[in-house]
Amino acid sequence: MSSSAHTDFAAASQADLRTENFLEPRLVELYRAATPEKKLAMVAQLNRTLQGLKAVQLAADRPELSDEQRRIELRRWWLADWD
Repeated sequence: MSSSAHTDFAAASQADLRTENFLEPRLVELYRAATPEKKLAMVAQLNRTLQGLKAVQLAADRPELSDEQRRIELRRWWLADWD
């Protein structure tokens, strides 16, 4: 890929990652209008949802683990920088 093509691709990719490109306009409005406390509560809820989904995946993928072992694996996953 040429340098200019790479630059064009990178710019287009960055533009596609902007919130407005993949969220409903009404959601963007709501997020922008939310207080910092409400935004933090939304992030906390998203984190709980993500952890719940990962816990279900762990239970399905590793049925031999005890509940305590699954909790340990979930914590290890949550604190790691890999998936």
